[in-house]
Amino acid sequence: MPVPAHVVTSATAGARLVDHLRDHLGVVVRRAVGPLIAQGAVQVDGRVGRIADAITPGQVIEVDAATLDDLHADGLTVPPSDVAVPIRFEDEDLLVADKPAGMHVHPMGRHRDDTLVGAMLWHAGARADHPWTRWRPHPVHRLDRPTSGLLLVAKSRAIQDAVADQFESGVLERTYHATVVGEVAGEAGTIDLPVGRDPDRDYRRAVVPVERGGQPALTHWRVLERHDGRTRLEVRIETGRTHQIRVHLAALGTPIVGDTLYEVDAARSEEGTRPRAATDLALRAVCLEFRHPGSGHAIRVSTTPGPDGAR
Repeated sequence: MPVPAHVVTSATAGARLVDHLRDHLGVVVRRAVGPLIAQGAVQVDGRVGRIADAITPGQVIEVDAATLDDLHADGLTVPPSDVAVPIRFEDEDLLVADKPAGMHVHPMGRHRDDTLVGAMLWHAGARADHPWTRWRPHPVHRLDRPTSGLLLVAKSRAIQDAVADQFESGVLERTYHATVVGEVAGEAGTIDLPVGRDPDRDYRRAVVPVERGGQPALTHWRVLERHDGRTRLEVRIETGRTHQIRVHLAALGTPIVGDTLYEVDAARSEEGTRPRAATDLALRAVCLEFRHPGSGHAIRVSTTPGPDGAR
């Protein structure tokens, strides 16, 4: 099946072909765009395009369908997915999506369909037979597959970099609701424990001393309610280590409800025995606060907690 042509509607002065395709040939992973052009699979106004060709409005760009098929077979494309992902905020620079539990943010291994990136590609105009997008989605951070809630997506690399700087400086704030097993002692507190790869089970994270490879991690919590042997917490994080909230709350002896990876029995399982993966945690990102990288305005986006206060 031939690939629909793309007509350049706007381009900054001196924009290169490779940069234009990185922005608008959204289903092809960024690292594959340059080689795609270099092997002669892209034509501009009927001539073979070159990486550094300057792009101007009105030009027609075509991509060889067989080459796209080869990229797909090699796992170098992301399938656009018509799946329901609510958008809680959007403008020309970025959006905040409300990721469902059980959805991967990026394609991983055999999990290539129905990802958040795939849903954003669909939102940006891509279809199974149409690889072109109005913009390329750039998730600024990540949520674990079983975690639901708010995730910030930039529409360009420049905006992604600007927002990422806010992570480093602490300007961007993330608030979660978590329901844990057991009753947490006290009403509020801070967990200041380094997190790193579990030396005994490399598929997990654990509290690991800095001298053994752990990274500083800071989590603040306060109790929202206690009920039936469980505690619902509001959680804020100042760092973004992999599985940070899950590891920290498990370290208190109160793992998150539904967390089969960090529940007490999993932590005590025999070495080499891998627990089943969690698919739905009682952990939900409920609020994002940041400075808009374009306007400088303070932005606060929130969503409702799930029926149990987290999911």
